[in-house]
Amino acid sequence: QAGLPIWLLYLAAQRAQEQRDLKAEIAAPEGYVAGEPITFDASGSLSADGELTYEWTLEKPDGSYTALTDRYGQQVVLEPDMAGPYTLTLTVTNPRGLRSTDSISFTPDLPAPDLLPDFMPATPPTPFLTDQTDAIRLLYQATFGPRVEEVEHLMNVGAEEWFRSQLTMEPSGYVEAWASIAEAFGDENEDDPSIRIHPQAFMQNALYSPDQLRQRMTFALSQLLVVSEKFDFAGHDQLVLGYADVLHDNAFGNYRDLLKAVALHPAMGLYLAMLGNEKADPARNIRPDENFARELMQLFTIGLQELNQDGTPLLGSDGEVIQTYGPVDVQNYAAALTGWYFGDLSPGRFGDHFSSIDLPDRLRPMTAYADYHQTTQKKLLRGYYVPADATAEQSLDAVLDSLFYHPNLAPFVSRHLIKSFVTSNPSPEYVGRVSAVFNQNELGQRGNLGSVIQAVLFDPEARLAAQEQPATFGRAKSPLLKYVNYARFFKLQSYEKEGLAHLGSSYSQEFLRAPTVFNFFSPAHVPNSDFADLNLVAPELQIITSDTLVLDSILYAYKQTLEGLELCCPDQSEESKSDWVYYDAGALPDLLEASGTAEVIDYLDTYLTQGRLSEASKVALFEHYDHIFNGAIGDGDRFAMLAALNGLIYNLVSSPEYFIQR
Repeated sequence: QAGLPIWLLYLAAQRAQEQRDLKAEIAAPEGYVAGEPITFDASGSLSADGELTYEWTLEKPDGSYTALTDRYGQQVVLEPDMAGPYTLTLTVTNPRGLRSTDSISFTPDLPAPDLLPDFMPATPPTPFLTDQTDAIRLLYQATFGPRVEEVEHLMNVGAEEWFRSQLTMEPSGYVEAWASIAEAFGDENEDDPSIRIHPQAFMQNALYSPDQLRQRMTFALSQLLVVSEKFDFAGHDQLVLGYADVLHDNAFGNYRDLLKAVALHPAMGLYLAMLGNEKADPARNIRPDENFARELMQLFTIGLQELNQDGTPLLGSDGEVIQTYGPVDVQNYAAALTGWYFGDLSPGRFGDHFSSIDLPDRLRPMTAYADYHQTTQKKLLRGYYVPADATAEQSLDAVLDSLFYHPNLAPFVSRHLIKSFVTSNPSPEYVGRVSAVFNQNELGQRGNLGSVIQAVLFDPEARLAAQEQPATFGRAKSPLLKYVNYARFFKLQSYEKEGLAHLGSSYSQEFLRAPTVFNFFSPAHVPNSDFADLNLVAPELQIITSDTLVLDSILYAYKQTLEGLELCCPDQSEESKSDWVYYDAGALPDLLEASGTAEVIDYLDTYLTQGRLSEASKVALFEHYDHIFNGAIGDGDRFAMLAALNGLIYNLVSSPEYFIQR
C-alpha cells in the first residue's frame, strides 16, 4: 500500500503466506454409532513454521454426557451417547500464535441390537390322552391333583376340550380369595401385622378353584419369579397376594408382559430393592442398587451360562462355557432401572419410609420419578442400548427387550416349566421342542405361555406310559404340592360350614415363603453321588429331609373322616367340634365292605399312585390290613374299620410312589 514502509509490507506478506501454509484438518472415520468410541485425528493439519498445538471443543445435544478424552492432543476420542447433532471443532496454533480451525458435524445412529436366529414357527402338540391312567397322570401334572369326578370329566370331554377350557376360564384370584376369608380372621383392614392370611388364600384357591391349570402355573411361576413373604412386608397380605395375582393373570399370556408387570409390582420392588432405587450421586456416596438387575438376568430370564436351544451349555471355541453377562453389565442394568417408586405419589415423597405410605398406595404398580432416574447411556446385552437422556420408562422397555429377545430365554424358561410340571431331567430333545414353541408358535408369537404349557404337557415325552418311561423320568413332589394333592383328592374340610381350619395347616413349605430369591431349592440340586454319577438332578429333594418328613407326617397320620370323629368323640361340644378337620373317604368304606381289602388297595393305587405301587407293597399292605378290616366288619365295629382305613391311606401317601410324580 502507498506510503507504508517496505519492511512492514514485507512482514504482512510473510504473515499472509504463513497463514496460507497453516491448515487445521480433522480426519474422521466413516459412520458414527452411539455407544462406540470414535477417534478423530489432526495429524493432517499443516504448518510451515514449527510444531502446532491443538485444542478440541465439542458442541453436543441437550442431555448428552459425552466428554473428550484429551482436548489438547493430536488425537481425540469421544463416545457419543445419543442420536443427536454433535459438532467437533479443532483449533491449531503455530509458534507465532496464528490459528486455523476445522469442524465436523455428525448425528450418530443408535446401535442395532443383535438379531435372534431365524426361528421357524412351531405348533405345540394337540392335547391328547391314551387312557384313564394317563388322565390321572395329566391331572397330577397340570393341576393341584385329581378328584375322582374330575378324572371322569376329563375322560368324557377329552384332553383338548379340557385344556382349552382351562386356558379360557375366568381366573380365581388371590386377593379375591383373601378378601373372602379376611373378615373371619378379623383383619379385613390389615391393621394387625401378626395375622398372616395368605397361606389360607393359597389353599382356598388350590383346593376349590376350577381354574386349576392356571393355579398350578402360578405356583410354578412363583418359584421362578420369586418374591418371599419372609421379607418384612409388615403383614400386608394384599401386597404379597397382589403379586401372586400378577403371575396368575399373566400365566397364559406373553412372557414379556409378565416380566414388565413383575418388574413394576411394589412387592418385587421392595423385595429386590428396585423400589426407591436412585441414580448415582458420588457426593452422597450413592450408586444404583444392583439386586433386581442381577436377579432379573440370572434367575428370571437368561441364567448364568449361554445355552443351546435344547438347554445344554453353549461352549466357546476353547471348549469352555460362555458366561451370559459380567459385572459391568449388572451396573448398566441397575442404572437403567433407577427412578421407580410407589405409584402416583408427589415427587417429593420418593424414598419415604414404607410405613408412611397409606395401604392403598402400596398396591398400585410403581411409577417413574424423573428426578431420580439416571439418564446416562447404558450399554445392555447383545447390542441393546439406552441413549443418554432416555426416560425411566424407555430404559425399562430397553432392558426388557434385551432379555426377552435373548436366545437364552426360551430354553431357560422352558426347562423350568418342564421341571415344575413333568420331570426333573428332561431330555435335550424335549427341552428343544418346547423352546421352539416359546421362540415362535404357529401364530408367530414369541413367549406365548399358553402355547408353551401346551407344549410342556403334551410333548410325547410327557405322555409316555409308565412302562415306556426311562428310569430317570419324573420328579419328586415338593412337600406343599404333595399335601395339596392329598387334600384335594380327599376333599379336606372343616366341621363348621364356613370353617377355615383346614386351610391353615402348618407344613414345611408354604406358598410365597421361600427362604431366598433362589427359591426353596436349586434347580441343579444333586442329592448324592449316585445322582452325580448319572448326571441327574432332583431339585425338590433339597428340602425333603428327615426333619421335614417327620414334621409333614402329622398332616396325614391323624386325619379321620367326619363319621370317624363322631364315633370317636360323640360327646364333644359344638365349640370343640369347630376345630375338627376331616377328609372325605368317598366310596372307600362301601367298597371295602362290598369287595374287600384288595379292591380298596387297587382303588387307592389307581388314583394316588397311577397303578405304580409295587406288587411287594400291595402284598405287604394286604397282609397287614386284611385281617383288621375283616375283624372290624365282622364285629360291626365301624370305628375300627375307619381307623384302619386311615392307616392304609397314610401308608399310601407316605410311599415312594406317591412322593414321585411320573
